[in-house]
Amino acid sequence: MNLNIIPNQWETQHLVVEDSILAELHELDQILAACAYIEEWSGWKAEDRPGKSILSVFTEGELPPNGSKEFFRLQSLRLSDTGQMIGFLEMYHGFPTANIVWIVYLAIHPDFQGKGYGQELVGGLSDKVKSLGFTGMRLLVDVKNWPALRFWVQGGFDKIIQIQGDKIMSEKTFTHLILEKTFVS
Repeated sequence: MNLNIIPNQWETQHLVVEDSILAELHELDQILAACAYIEEWSGWKAEDRPGKSILSVFTEGELPPNGSKEFFRLQSLRLSDTGQMIGFLEMYHGFPTANIVWIVYLAIHPDFQGKGYGQELVGGLSDKVKSLGFTGMRLLVDVKNWPALRFWVQGGFDKIIQIQGDKIMSEKTFTHLILEKTFVS
């Protein structure tokens, strides 16, 4: 199967999504910092996050084992009417199998959450990914991150592929789900 990757720039009804550039790193870092509240639900601190900084994500990517940077995308999310950056998306094309797109991270600034932009992005991304020949998308979500879990299930990620993490629930333990959205032919 000859798969392509998401274009450098694409749009939804209200968003322009394009490859991030070096000049945007400060804005991207501010968005990441504004989303740090999820640390209490994930057990990961920003400094422990794979990639550790937006600069390393930008320069190296967040790659799976034996991954190649050419299949990684860091894309900025801007409002199409004002150009204001509201978030970013990281994804890897072809993990864990060649026909799957892995969503590494989606961050939308809290000021823009709950306005439908996230679901619009997921819908547009799903259409793009399916049109490129991929059969599905996967991601990891923290069980304690109830807003994210609801968001992704609402977006069609309704198949649990794997449960990872601690077996006992407590304030200091964490479990993650790998969810999949499959495209029907």
